Amino acid sequence: MSAKDIGREQKEGKRDPDFINTEIAMKRAAQKAREKARRVGSGVAVLKEGKIVEEQNNP
Repeated sequence: MSAKDIGREQKEGKRDPDFINTEIAMKRAAQKAREKARRVGSGVAVLKEGKIVEEQNNP
């Protein structure tokens, strides 16, 4: 698929089936990672303001 084809699909509103539920899956995975980190008492690496930082969960 060329860049021209991708641009045309975006203009026509077509969505790639592989990406339809991606955001939902990513949010679910992030939540599971935070839950697991909380259980074992560690932090989670996240990107904030362009920097990788460790997010601590303080119960």
